[in-house]
Amino acid sequence: MKTKNILWLVTIIVVLIIIKCSDSKKNKHKEPEITKLNKTELTDIEVTFDESDGEPQLTRNIYILFDGSGSMDEYCASQKKMDGAKKAIIQYINKIPPEYNLGLLVFGTPNETGIEEYVALGPENHQKIIDAIQRLIPEKGTPLDAATQFGVNRLVEQYKKQLGYGEYRLVIVTDGLANEPDKFELALREASRYPFIAIYGIGLCIEGLHSLKNYSISYTDAHDYEQLGKALEKTIGELPDFDPTEFDLDKPLIEK
Repeated sequence: MKTKNILWLVTIIVVLIIIKCSDSKKNKHKEPEITKLNKTELTDIEVTFDESDGEPQLTRNIYILFDGSGSMDEYCASQKKMDGAKKAIIQYINKIPPEYNLGLLVFGTPNETGIEEYVALGPENHQKIIDAIQRLIPEKGTPLDAATQFGVNRLVEQYKKQLGYGEYRLVIVTDGLANEPDKFELALREASRYPFIAIYGIGLCIEGLHSLKNYSISYTDAHDYEQLGKALEKTIGELPDFDPTEFDLDKPLIEK
């Protein structure tokens, strides 16, 4: 009887350990609960510059953060995510007007930082981005925080060059949660403090809550590649607050 009791006790302990390990694995990949962003709680970051930094231009700028992580090798909607996303991105690039400035950063790359700028933000980059996208293969993790910070810095630099004119859009395409969700949310929160940067978030085959929902001017859960394509097209249209007729390029930005 004593032996049976010991065996029974050992069995219960083993079951409890298995349950605990299972919950631990689930929580490891679960993004923390995020309260809805209240923009009034954030203080806008004022970017200072003078007229010697560049010249006034109404050029629209799109900087793309594209997921090159290993999970992009998995299947979604009967196709590998990388293959379907490549086609959608290439179709999207071909629809962007030629006068737009474009840039591309890929995260999940095998280098030390996990991010790599394939095409620097600038004019006439359509074909360069298409060529870069076609070469991509799924690699490592999902350092969305570093990618977001880099993209924001690029757009701020361009904002200075255009002396505050034009439009600035950060397009984030990802199929998974960030390696470090807390840091990613901080990066998004910081990006939201630049009033001239519009964030577009697209989650490809993602289940559950994603930080991007709270910080994007437009967020889409794309469950297939047609939905991904439509979500990307939203980033091309005119921003609600943008009216080129309101700007006078001949008027100096800085009062003497």
